[in-house]
Amino acid sequence: MMSYIYHKSFIYKGFYVFLFIVMLGLLGCDKNGPVIPPEPKPITQKSVVFNDIEKLAIPFSFLKTMDKIVATAGGASTSSILMLRSILDSFAENSFAHPVSGKTIAVTARPLESIINPEDLLNPDSPDGMIPVGLFNRFDLAPVDGSNCGEYRIVYAKKSSGPLDRLTMIFEARIPNPDPSQGLAGCAPITDFWAQRSQDADATQTVTELEKFYYQGISGVQPVVKAENYGLPLGQLRVNLFKTPDPGQIKWSLREFLVSFDENDGRAIFKPEPVDDSPIAALFRATTSLPDGFNETDQSEFHDSFLGQSLCNLVNPDRINSNASAADVINGIRAGYDPKFNDFESISQDEDDNPAADTDAQLLDQVQARLASLPDLTGVSPDQLMNRAGTMTCGGCHQFSAGKNLGNGATWPASLRFVHINEAGELSPLLTEVFIPKRIQIAQQFKENRDAFQQIAAPCPGVVSASESVTVSKVKKAREHDIYKNVDTARDQIQQVIQAPVTQSEKSEKLKTILPELKEATDLARKRERAAQGAYTPARTH
Repeated sequence: MMSYIYHKSFIYKGFYVFLFIVMLGLLGCDKNGPVIPPEPKPITQKSVVFNDIEKLAIPFSFLKTMDKIVATAGGASTSSILMLRSILDSFAENSFAHPVSGKTIAVTARPLESIINPEDLLNPDSPDGMIPVGLFNRFDLAPVDGSNCGEYRIVYAKKSSGPLDRLTMIFEARIPNPDPSQGLAGCAPITDFWAQRSQDADATQTVTELEKFYYQGISGVQPVVKAENYGLPLGQLRVNLFKTPDPGQIKWSLREFLVSFDENDGRAIFKPEPVDDSPIAALFRATTSLPDGFNETDQSEFHDSFLGQSLCNLVNPDRINSNASAADVINGIRAGYDPKFNDFESISQDEDDNPAADTDAQLLDQVQARLASLPDLTGVSPDQLMNRAGTMTCGGCHQFSAGKNLGNGATWPASLRFVHINEAGELSPLLTEVFIPKRIQIAQQFKENRDAFQQIAAPCPGVVSASESVTVSKVKKAREHDIYKNVDTARDQIQQVIQAPVTQSEKSEKLKTILPELKEATDLARKRERAAQGAYTPARTH
């Protein structure tokens, strides 16, 4: 009996020794001490921008991108040539009807751009051929609710590029979250894909993987280049224009377009759109400078809006951190101008569209009083506040704000003379010194922690926040999110009209009924997206 008990005790001891060894192994211990997990591999610039123009030339040809947009647009039969013609024809116009205010907004007609042959733009061997110069990962533009995963951009530049003969196009696809029910974490397949690019063996491997991402899609994620991602309802095309016979009269300017449909025949087009966060500059100036169709009531309404949430947005980084660095200020300011007052062009040359040039004296007094009413703010003068206002416009970001004093030790960095990536694929100081380091930080943080770390918003006295509460959708498929539903319903109706066995005249009449509904749904979706809190970046229009 004693022998049996001793034997059983020995077995138990042996079992516990074995279990102890197994537990040590699970805890990462061995005879040489604890096993230290490897450091996470750092994310580099390769995960946020790719600008090897030789590698990009064929896989990202302009013709390939345009043909893909045409193929996915729906509507009546069209072509890349016709769709580009819709852009070029708009440059001959001297005014557009504002979709929000209904006012007629004057623009400068651009005769040299309007006569470009679209076939030449599609031909890389033509002097007017558009060549790819850069790809940009803009996950930093995602909203905190994860309803979309930010923008994924392709930049094209005209092959010949004399001082008065330049043209760039930026295809800014804002893509839906592949699984909205996961919130921001649903974007992980996209962000992990880009993070992996830092580990690629060479540029050839990187461009091969990026080509799949943009044109074919990756596991669980639809291709980036689809017509719906360029304005149905989110995303856009921006065009940077400087073909001019007289730079004193026809200046460098930027315009914006959304994919839409022609009301007569239902084919897909690019339709001119007011430029985000680029208000009509005359509204900052004396009443005598107001353009036709605007009066003192319009100006007063704009000033009230500007002195409210917009001003608070422009000084928010200084208010939440009294020790904010210059980079904190530049990365942290935003405007959020009322889209009702956005212009159809943003002029980056000279001071034409600079809010800080010839500012109305009464408005400056009001700015001074408003700044003084914010007890947690120091170091920003009215002139510096107006300089900040300029940086948030397309024209300011691209040129006229370069070198401007923003207060609290911050100066807006330089562009590359009107562009942030040039025809050779070179990047501007604003990108390399400020924006790209921040985007790398965001990418690294999200790789390690799927939560947002959005900037805190200081209270804005007298203003009711327009931001929506953060609500994560319960749907599991990208385009089932509420923000897309009404737009997709209208698109389906357009397709039914195109396919109906009726006369072209009857189709046109029906399209003229549906297209305003599509525009209304698009505008509401973009307004809702604009009001959403940024997951990382306060200014989500650049």
